[in-house]
Amino acid sequence: MEQTVIIEKIVAGGKGLGRLANGQVVLVAGTLPGESLRVRVTQLRRGYVEAEIVQINETSPDRRQPPCPYYGRCGGCNFQHAAYPAQLAIKHAILNESLERARLPLPSESSPTLASPESLGYRFRLRLHLDQSGNLGFHQVATNTVVPIQRCLLATEPINRVLAKIAASDWPKRLSGQVKAVEIIQSPENDQVMLILHPHHGISMDHRLQDQMAALADVSLIHHQHKTSPSIPLSQRFSQHGRDYRLAWDHRCFFQTNCAQNAQLVQLAVDFLPQYPSASTVLDLFCGIGNFTVPIALQGARVVGVEHNRRSVHYAEENSRNCGLTTTRFVAADVERYLQTLVQQKEFFDCILCDPPRRGLGRAASLLAAGLAPKHIITISCDPATLARDLARITADGYRLTRLMPVDMFPQTHHIESIGLLERN
Repeated sequence: MEQTVIIEKIVAGGKGLGRLANGQVVLVAGTLPGESLRVRVTQLRRGYVEAEIVQINETSPDRRQPPCPYYGRCGGCNFQHAAYPAQLAIKHAILNESLERARLPLPSESSPTLASPESLGYRFRLRLHLDQSGNLGFHQVATNTVVPIQRCLLATEPINRVLAKIAASDWPKRLSGQVKAVEIIQSPENDQVMLILHPHHGISMDHRLQDQMAALADVSLIHHQHKTSPSIPLSQRFSQHGRDYRLAWDHRCFFQTNCAQNAQLVQLAVDFLPQYPSASTVLDLFCGIGNFTVPIALQGARVVGVEHNRRSVHYAEENSRNCGLTTTRFVAADVERYLQTLVQQKEFFDCILCDPPRRGLGRAASLLAAGLAPKHIITISCDPATLARDLARITADGYRLTRLMPVDMFPQTHHIESIGLLERN
C-alpha cells in the first residue's frame, strides 16, 4: 500500500512521524520535518505503522547527500541525511517533547543543543562485529547481518588506518569462528592504538595469530579474556578554568568516545555547580574514573564518588592523587545500596551529580531526592525517556528543573546527551 504523507516531526529513535489518509500514525526512517513523501507501508504495529520511502515529492532545505557510502545499509548512523544544524535542532525538539509527554514544565533556561567540536572523526573507540563468513563491520539496519566496512567516518584517522589494514588483509576470515567482535581504541592524548579481540565463549586463541595480527596493524593487541588480559592505559588532558589535569583509564572502564565533546560537558557540569558560601560537599554518583569528580574537586569542593566498577574506582583514586587532591573519596559500591546507607546515616550534601547508564536512575531517583534532600541536583543523561521518568520522580519530591541543555555527544545519530540542574523548592 502506497500513500503520500507529510512528515510533521522527528521522534525519539530518529524516524519521521506523519499520518496516513485515515489519520493513522506512520513512522518513516531517513526523513526530515516538512517533507512530502510517497511511502510504502512495511510493518503493522500496535497503534502505528512503519513505512519506507518510495519517492520524495518535496525535499527539506536541510536535506543533504550523506557523506558515508555505507549509509542506509549500516545501522550505525541515521541522521547523515540532515545538515548538522538541523540535527541539533531535531535533538533539542525531541528532548523537550520527552519532558512535555511526562507533563514536566520546561525550565526557564532551555538552551539550544551544544554542538560537538567535530561532527565527523570524533570517535576514539570503535567496536566491529565479525561474522562466520569473515565480514567485519556493523550490523545492517534492524538485522544481525554484518555490513563489511573499510572506513568509518565517525572514527578518528588513526583508528581508520588500522581498520583499513585489517579489512584489506585475510585476517577477518582467519579469525571468523574464533572472534565475535573487534574493538579499535585510540588514546586521546596520543595516536597510540590498541586492538581488542572478543572471542566466542570457550574459544582459546593461538597467541601466534594474535602477534602476527598486531604486527600487521602496527598496534598493541589485547586478547579480551576476563580478568587475565593485560591492560594498556589510555589518557586525556583537560583544561578547566585555568587548571590543567590529566585522567587515565583502560579498556575495561567506561569513558565517552567523543573526547572533545566530553571536555565541553565537564566544563558545563563545573559551571552548573552553584556557588555556596563555604566549601561545598558534592556526591558524584556513577563517577567512573573521576570524569566529573576531579574537576569539581579542583574547584575546591569536597567530593565523594560512588562507582560499582572497581577497575574504574582504582583509576579514579589514581587520577585524584596525581592531581594532588586531598578532598576526594571514592567508594566501590552499588549506587542504590550505597544511597540507602547514606540515608540511614543521615548524610548531607550540598549537591548531587548523577551520570547513570542508559537505564537511568530508577528507584535511586527518589532515594537521592527525598532521602538525602540536597540543595541542588545535576543530572547527566543519555536517554530522554529515562531522563523524563527520573525527573518526574525528583520533581515530585520537591524539586524544580531550572536549567536544561541537550549535548550532541554522537553527531550523525539520534542519540541525545543532556545536562540539567534541579533546585530544591
